[in-house]
Amino acid sequence: MRGLKIFGLSYFSYLLIALYANYFNPQLRDILYSRGFVPSYLVWGTAMALLFFAVFALGYLSDLPLPPMFIAAVALVVSLYDFPAAFLVVCLLLLAYKLDLDPLRRFSSVAIALSLAIPPILYVLNGVPLLDPSLRYELVGPLVLLALLGSLGMSYSQLPLMWKTVLLGAYTVVFLLGSFRSLVALIYIVYLLDVYFTDINPLRHKTAIAGVLAALFLIVLWMSGGINVLLIRVGFTFLVFHNLVRLSLPFGLFHGMLLFSDNPRYLVGQLFGTTTHYTYFFFGQAVADFGILGIIEAFFLGILLRRSEDSLDSMTLALSVMVYALDSGIDAMLLLFILAAVLFSKPKAGTQEDIGEPENGTVS
Repeated sequence: MRGLKIFGLSYFSYLLIALYANYFNPQLRDILYSRGFVPSYLVWGTAMALLFFAVFALGYLSDLPLPPMFIAAVALVVSLYDFPAAFLVVCLLLLAYKLDLDPLRRFSSVAIALSLAIPPILYVLNGVPLLDPSLRYELVGPLVLLALLGSLGMSYSQLPLMWKTVLLGAYTVVFLLGSFRSLVALIYIVYLLDVYFTDINPLRHKTAIAGVLAALFLIVLWMSGGINVLLIRVGFTFLVFHNLVRLSLPFGLFHGMLLFSDNPRYLVGQLFGTTTHYTYFFFGQAVADFGILGIIEAFFLGILLRRSEDSLDSMTLALSVMVYALDSGIDAMLLLFILAAVLFSKPKAGTQEDIGEPENGTVS
């Protein structure tokens, strides 16, 4: 149950921070609601967040099997959001699965190379978003994809910890220049989970882990411009969520269009009268698309997390993406990476992976 415990801890930590900014801190609350948003559905939004998590946990605890053909069908449907590119990639993954190949492990080094080499090229050709904020959203699509590829590469790579630490430093620079703190956080989450899940005695690295967490906090704080700005950022995401609840109950507002949009955060921003990108919390897409029926999607996501635990590296990727999506919200691209992790979540050849609870600092 480590996947559910880690996700639950992350989920409720995020929720408490969001509620602090939305309700318990009057100064932050006044700033958040100065844009004309409706505060009256905060209680409804919180109730929906708790309900959806309960259904997510129920899906996880149900331990239901997911036939590969079902995962393949869902992946093909979801890939239509970016036809034909995403559809062709999914078809190639399914062909690899049919041939009993594992491209996620086999090409992890390629994923790392691409995710490190392409961003500098983008910065040379287009400019550096950290130095020119007007470029930020011009590069958001490719940078998110490359960060996910880097997460995949880090999750499945068999490189020793020392080299993964070097990669962590390189990714910090690459995605810091892109100005998206969430992408920097994603790589750090992958690194920390990889150490925790794969090290026989992760407690021996507790000082290093604490140092990495401190570094991540300081980087995010610096990129945010201070603790109050960071709190407002988290609070605003939940503000968007509970206003989506207000607009989407009982049976949804977008009816699937948000999931199949190639730019869902821009679509949510347009809904609230802006041309910028609004993040919408982990269950924001499910609520906005399907209303209360979005609990079916929450149940499915819980099953996906449980099924990803069939191998350590697949769980690292799926769980990292889900924790990252706490702020950004689920979209088609993130869901495809989770589905790929589940589809190829079989132990490496010649090993017997057991993802039991740690006892006395060791993995049983």
